[in-house]
Amino acid sequence: MTRRAQLRGRAAVRRALVLAARGARPRECCGLLLGAAGRVDFAVAVPNIDKRPGRYRLDPAVHIAVRRLVRRLSPAVAIVGAYHSHPGGDAVPSRTDVAEAMYPDWLWVIVGLRRREPAVRAYRIRRGRPREVRVRWE
Repeated sequence: MTRRAQLRGRAAVRRALVLAARGARPRECCGLLLGAAGRVDFAVAVPNIDKRPGRYRLDPAVHIAVRRLVRRLSPAVAIVGAYHSHPGGDAVPSRTDVAEAMYPDWLWVIVGLRRREPAVRAYRIRRGRPREVRVRWE
């Protein structure tokens, strides 16, 4: 996994992801990322409807509701990705994460809580290959 093009994200979004990950432990948290033009501006928490440990699944009804909402926003905002946590692991896509990444243009952000200081890393996952994307949180 190599680092690629840089994106920008709001520092408040990064903080929200870490808080959500810590708050959901021992389960995984998950949600959608909103933004435009190479930016991650907002995070929308979505219930994790997968009850199995070490797994997540976005609630499809909430996903659809967010899609409908963003179409009506001005200035234009889009779903640019999704996030989830690895409560006892690193911020690296698992085999399941890669296999289930159905949107190749999305940014997939993972919060790893294995270490004292949480790791927040982003990836593009295309054709079963994760590529790390550098996000500058400002």
